[in-house]
Amino acid sequence: MHSHHDRPATAVCNSPRISRPQHGFSMVELLVTIVIAGIVFAAMVPFFANALNATSRDAERNDAQNIAVDRIEQVRLLPYASITQPNLNYSPSPPLPFGDNRFGPVYTVASGAIFDIAYVVEAQPDAQKVTVSVARQGSGPGSGHTTTLSTVVKNPAPNVVVATAGPTPTSLPTENLSITASFKNWTQVVVGSSKGCFWTRVAADTGQVVTSTHLWPDASNQKVTWTGLTGGANYTYTVSCYSSKWQSGNTPFVSPPFHLLKSARLKFDTNPGGS
Repeated sequence: MHSHHDRPATAVCNSPRISRPQHGFSMVELLVTIVIAGIVFAAMVPFFANALNATSRDAERNDAQNIAVDRIEQVRLLPYASITQPNLNYSPSPPLPFGDNRFGPVYTVASGAIFDIAYVVEAQPDAQKVTVSVARQGSGPGSGHTTTLSTVVKNPAPNVVVATAGPTPTSLPTENLSITASFKNWTQVVVGSSKGCFWTRVAADTGQVVTSTHLWPDASNQKVTWTGLTGGANYTYTVSCYSSKWQSGNTPFVSPPFHLLKSARLKFDTNPGGS
């Protein structure tokens, strides 16, 4: 008796292999990239060189500016009599010891750049104008550019002015002068022989006091005028007017005293603080 064992059938599928792409650059691609990058960097070299030169040029011009400012400040610290062109441009040693040897024709900064310095001193009335010019030596980025600054140093010696008095004027009129007074509201001037308006004159040489007759305006002449007066520096005038709007019992308005060297014109506010 034979026994039979059932074996499962095995299905064999032959499917094609799926190929995966290979990542990375080939040698040709890498060489092309290097060549392109080299061309780009080579084109940018002049740009970087120009930027570096510009930076160096600005730095050296800034040095020149700082040197010029420092020299201007040092000039202002010198005694006024020492501010001369030979003193400032001394070489190799100053004719007089001054300025702590801060002056002279050249200056070397920490970077080693050497700058030429020139001073021009121009005399002005009671002052000295000093012009400082600074330029870099050699052919560096900052050469060819000159920085110039100026300052004016006043003479500290006091100025003495002698004034002489001129002759007393004789052409000013002192006779037949007049005073005219006008008003904000002529109707408010109090009418009466002891009111109205009047002037008081004091002669300084004699102290004599003179009071004029009283006048007042009316509809036909809304001003008052005194004529035929005597004036001059020795005569002081004061004009007074009574107003009906004055609140303290007809106390007159009084103008400031003045010297009548020519005809005068005064204006009175007959209602101060009112409408």
